[in-house]
Amino acid sequence: MFFKKPAIVLILFGLLTFGSLSYFYFAQRYFMSNQREFLIHINNLNNYKSNLTTQVLKNSLYAYNSQDKLASDYDGVQNELQQLQNSKILNTQSYTSIKESINSVLQPQINKFLIKIQNFLLLNSAVKNSIVFLSSFIYNASYIQKKEPKLYIQSIKILDAFEETRKIQDLDYLDKIDYLLQSNSKNKKTKRFIKTFNLHTSYLIKKLPPFIQVTQNILANNVDNTLHKIKKEFNKTTLHDFAFFNRFAFVVVVVLFLYLLLALYLFMQYKKANKSLQYSLSHDTLTGVYDRSSLMKDTAENGAVIMLINIDAFKEINDVYGNNFGNRVLIKLTERLKEYFNDFSVPKVYRVGGDEFATLFINKSAKEVMKIGKILEESIKDENFQIDNIHINLSVSIAISSVAPLLENADLALKVVKKDMNRRIIEYKEELSVKKEWKKNIEVVNMVKSALKEDRIVPYFQGIVNLQNMKIEKYESLVRLILPSGEVLSPYAFLDVVSKTHYYYDITKVMIQKSIEVAKVHPQQRFSINFSMKDIINENIINTLFKLFDADRETAKRIDIELLETEMVAVEDKRISEFIQKVHSYGSKILIDDFGTGYSNFAYLSDLDVDILKIDASIIKEITSDPKKLHITRSIHNFTLGMNMQNVAEFVETKETALLLKEIGIEYAQGYLFCKPQATPQLENSVTL
Repeated sequence: MFFKKPAIVLILFGLLTFGSLSYFYFAQRYFMSNQREFLIHINNLNNYKSNLTTQVLKNSLYAYNSQDKLASDYDGVQNELQQLQNSKILNTQSYTSIKESINSVLQPQINKFLIKIQNFLLLNSAVKNSIVFLSSFIYNASYIQKKEPKLYIQSIKILDAFEETRKIQDLDYLDKIDYLLQSNSKNKKTKRFIKTFNLHTSYLIKKLPPFIQVTQNILANNVDNTLHKIKKEFNKTTLHDFAFFNRFAFVVVVVLFLYLLLALYLFMQYKKANKSLQYSLSHDTLTGVYDRSSLMKDTAENGAVIMLINIDAFKEINDVYGNNFGNRVLIKLTERLKEYFNDFSVPKVYRVGGDEFATLFINKSAKEVMKIGKILEESIKDENFQIDNIHINLSVSIAISSVAPLLENADLALKVVKKDMNRRIIEYKEELSVKKEWKKNIEVVNMVKSALKEDRIVPYFQGIVNLQNMKIEKYESLVRLILPSGEVLSPYAFLDVVSKTHYYYDITKVMIQKSIEVAKVHPQQRFSINFSMKDIINENIINTLFKLFDADRETAKRIDIELLETEMVAVEDKRISEFIQKVHSYGSKILIDDFGTGYSNFAYLSDLDVDILKIDASIIKEITSDPKKLHITRSIHNFTLGMNMQNVAEFVETKETALLLKEIGIEYAQGYLFCKPQATPQLENSVTL
C-alpha cells in the first residue's frame, strides 16, 4: 500500500508530464507556423515596398517606365499588408500591441505611400512629356537657330536647367534662370516659337516642384522605420515566448529526469524548426543554395563583382524531358557550379531565377572574373551531363558586372549576349547603351503615336517603269512619317522599333486606306502595297483590306500586294495560300519583294501562285561590274519566263544598268534613275534614258 501510492502519483505525474510535453510540442509547432507566416508577410511587404521605391527612383532619373512592374509591386504591397493584418499570431494577447501598431501606424503610412506613388506617376508622366516635347521642339526649330541664335541658345539653357532640376532633384537650378523667352521680333514664326515654348516652361514650373516634392517624400518615407520597429518588437515578443517554452521544458526535465530523453527530443525538434525557418528564408528549396533575397543583401558589399549564369534553351529541356527532369538538371548544374567556384574560394552560389544562377567575387577585378567565367562556360559546354540513362549537353550565357546596381546591370548585359549567338560571355559596360537604346525606342514609339494621331503617316510613291515602252505603269506605295517641322522620315527611322507594338498594324491600315484613295484618282496606274507575314495573320488587317476591296472592286483590280522573300519560310502555313488566292479573286497580283536576299528557294514558288518577282538591289546594283551577279539576274529572268511570271529590277540608278537590263529582257525597272519616291504619282508617265 505504501509503494502503491507513490507509483500512482508517479504514473499520474508522468502522465501529467507527458501531457505537458505533448502540449508543449504541439503548441510550439503551431507557434512556429504562425511566426513564420508573419515573418514571410512582413519581409514580402518590405520587398514590394523597396521595389516600388526603386522603381520611383529609376523613373525620376531615367526615361524608364515599367508600368507592369509598378502595378505588380503596388498590388503586392496592398496584398501583403492585408495578409500581415490577418496573421493568426496577432490574435494572441502578447501580440496585441504589434497588431495595434500595424493597424494604427503602418496601415496609414502605407496608404499615404501608395497615394504618393499614384501622384508621382501622374507628375512624372507630365514632366517628362513636356521636357521631351521641348527637346524635340527646339531641335526642329532650325529657323530660330538661324535668325535668332541668342533666343535659340537661351531656350537650350532653359531646357538644360529643367533637365538638371529633374535629374538632380534640386529646384535651385530654376532660381538662376528666367524660364520665359522674350524677344522684340515681329516674325510670326519667332512669336509662335516663344509662345509654345513659354506655355510648356510655365507648365513645367508648376509641375516640377510637386514632382520633386512627391519623389523626395516617397524616397524619405517612414515605412521602413515602422517595419523595422514592428519586426524588432515582434522578434522581442517571440523571444519571450521562446523563453517560456525553454523554461517549461527545463522544469519538466528537472522534475522528472526519466522524461529527459523525450524532453530533449522535443527541444531539439524545436531548435531544428527554428533553424529551418531561418534557412528557408534565405535558401532555394530545390537546389539548397542561397536565393535571390540573400544575393540582394550580399551585393551591398563594396568592390564586389557579380557573375550571372543563365542556362541556354532551358525551356526546351523542360518541354522535351518534363519539369522533373529539368529540376534534376538544375540540381546537377548547381553541384557543378559549387565544385567549380570552390577552387576560387567563393563561399556562396545563388539561384536568382528559374534557370539563372549567380555568385559574387569580393577581391577580384572584373577582368579576372571574365577569365574565370570563360573557363566555366567552356567547361560546361564540353561536359556531358548524365541523368539516369540520358546524356545531355548544356551551354550557358554569362554576364559580369562590377557596376552598381550589380544584379540589374548584369541582367541587362545578359539580355545583350542572349541576342548574339557569336559570344556567350559579356561584361556590363556603359558603352552597351542598353538604357539609352530603351530611351530612344520609347521616343520613337511616342513619335509614331503622335504621327498617327495627327495624320502624319503617309504613302510616298515610286514609279515602276516598263523598259520596253519607257513608261511608268505602276507605283510602289512606301510608308513615310512627316515630322511637325515638315521633315520626311523613311521607314528605316521608325518601322523596326514600332513593329514590336500595336502601332505597326495602325500604320499598315493607314497605308492600305491612303494608297487605295490615291489609286482611285489615278485609274491608269497599278499600285502595290507592302505586306509582312504579321499582316497576313492579323485578322483585323485582312478584314480592312478586303472590306475596302469589296467597296470598290474596280480599284481593287489595280492594287497589288508585295511580300518579302525573307519571310517566305512560313509558306507551309495555309493562311498564306488562302490569302494569295483571295487577293487573286479581285484581279490583284502578288509580288515577291527583295528576291535573292533570303532563302531564294525556287521550290516554294511552285507551291504559291506568284505573279511578279522583284530582283533585289544587292544583285542589280552590281551587274555591270560583277559577272556573277549578272549571271544570277539572267537566271532569275529565265526562271520567271518559264514560270510565266513578270520581273522587276530594283535599285536601277545608272543608265548603263538600265540598258543592260533591257538587253537581258527584264520587263520592269525601279530606281532613282527614273524617279524618287514622292508624295503623289507624277502626271508625266514617260521617262528617258
